[in-house]
Amino acid sequence: MSQRAAVVIAVENFFELGPPLPYATSDAAELLRTLPGAGYNPAKCLLLTSTRTTKAVIESHLQRLPKLLGPVDALLVFIATRGFHLKTKTSYLVCADTIPSDPAATAMTVAEVVAAVRRVRCPEVTFLFDVESLPALAEAPELKPGLVGSELEALFTGKYPSACLLSCQPGERSFESGQLRRGIWRHHVIQALAGQCGRRRRADSTLTAAALHDYLTEAVPRTLRHSYETPPEQTPRLLGETFSAAVIADFRQQRSTAAEGLDTARLKRVVLRAESHGRVKELAGFRKTHTLPERANEWARKFVHRIGAADIQADVDATFARLREAFGYRRKELDVSTDRAGVGFIRTPDFEYTVSLDLNPEQPSAVIWRRELARMASLELFHSPPFRTVFGSLFDQLVFEFAVPVDVAEWVDRIEEQPLAGVNVRVASDAGTAIITLAGFRGQLHLTRHAVTIHGRAGDPASLLEQFLVFLRKFRGIGEPAMLPPG
Repeated sequence: MSQRAAVVIAVENFFELGPPLPYATSDAAELLRTLPGAGYNPAKCLLLTSTRTTKAVIESHLQRLPKLLGPVDALLVFIATRGFHLKTKTSYLVCADTIPSDPAATAMTVAEVVAAVRRVRCPEVTFLFDVESLPALAEAPELKPGLVGSELEALFTGKYPSACLLSCQPGERSFESGQLRRGIWRHHVIQALAGQCGRRRRADSTLTAAALHDYLTEAVPRTLRHSYETPPEQTPRLLGETFSAAVIADFRQQRSTAAEGLDTARLKRVVLRAESHGRVKELAGFRKTHTLPERANEWARKFVHRIGAADIQADVDATFARLREAFGYRRKELDVSTDRAGVGFIRTPDFEYTVSLDLNPEQPSAVIWRRELARMASLELFHSPPFRTVFGSLFDQLVFEFAVPVDVAEWVDRIEEQPLAGVNVRVASDAGTAIITLAGFRGQLHLTRHAVTIHGRAGDPASLLEQFLVFLRKFRGIGEPAMLPPG
C-alpha cells in the first residue's frame, strides 16, 4: 500500500490584518479526521491551526517537511487563509501575524510554499487552496485583493508532478454557510474525501484530482443556491491539468457493500464523548446588560462563543495541568490552542482532547458543552491509571465513526430475520436510526449510517468498550474483537 501524507494549514484569526476566516479551524480538524479513511497514514498527517499559524511556525514546518514526513508516495497540501498580491504580481498567503505596515515581509508567497513542498521529492503532489481575498485596507493601499492567476498557472505547469485545486477563480470569493457551519468548498472537499462523491470514484476505488474538481464544480454552486437567496458566483478551478490524474484518495481498504454490516474494518475514527448542559447566563463573560438569545441563529452562536471564551480557556488550562501531572508530559509534548469558534484543543502524544461550547438549538437560553477524546494511540489507554485519573468520570459515550456509510435498514432486516435472544431492536420509520439493547447491559447501542454509539454510565470508559465487544460477539457480520482499530 502506498504511503500517503498530508499537510493541513488553516489560518482563521489574524492578529492585525483582515477579519477572521469563518470555520477554517474546525474545517481543517474535520479534514484531518477524514484523511485516514481516504488512505492517508495518520502518522504522516500534519495539522497547523490557531497559534501554530504564524509565519515563523509555518516556515519552520515547511523547511522540515522532508524530515517530518519521510519517504512518501503521495502528498496532499491543504491551505485555508486570506491572500493578496502586490504590483510585482507576486501572490502572498496571509499568516496569523502578518502586519499592515510590512505585509510582504510578514506573509508567505505562494511560490515559497510550493518550493518548500517540492523539496519532499514526492512522485505525486496535490495542492488544495481555499484562499479568500484580503479586503482592501486603507493602511496598506499597495495590497491588492486575491492571488494572481497568471502566476499560479505558471507555478503549476511544467515537469513537476503537481496539480492545484482552487476554491474560486481569482477575483471571486470563497463563501461559507451558516447552516452547515463550514466553508462551502471546504465542506465538499471533506465530503469527497469521506467517500461521499457520487460515482466519481474510479473502478479501483480511487479518486483523482480531476474527479474531485468535477465533483466540486457541481456541488459548490448547488450549495450556494441553497444557502443564499441571491446565489453568489464561486467557480472552483483546476490548475496543472497535466497531473490531474494524480490519486487524491484511495478507498480500496474500505468495504462498501451493505452486506458487510458493521465490520469494524470500515471504522474511520474512535471517539469518547460527553455532553452536558448549562445556561447562557452562567458563562463567565455574561453581563447583566446582556440579553439572552431568543433564537438559535448565527448571531446568537457567535455571542455565546464570545462570552464563553474564558470558560473554554479555563477548561483547557485545567485539563493541561492534570495531563502534565498524571501522564508526566513535558510542556513541548502538548500542543494547546483555542479559537473564537468556541473550541479548545489539547494534542498529546497519545490522544487529542477537544472541548467545545455551542448554543442549544432547542433552548436558546441554554448551552451544550461537548468534550471529546480522539486519535487515540491505543484502546488499551482506557485501562491506564493516568487516563482514569484525568478522565475516569467524564465520558459516557463511545463512538465508532464509519469511513463509509452503512445500510441501517438492511442490517436491521438481517437481525430480524434471525432474532437473537436478549436483543431488542427499535428502528426509526425512515430506517435512518436503530437503537439496540442487550439483556444484562444498561447501555444502548445507537446505529446511524455514519456511526455506532454506545451510551452508558459515566465513569468507566473501559466498560463502554467491553459492552461494544459484547455486541461484536453477539451480532453476526459485525466482525471480531481483534479487528478493532487503534483509534
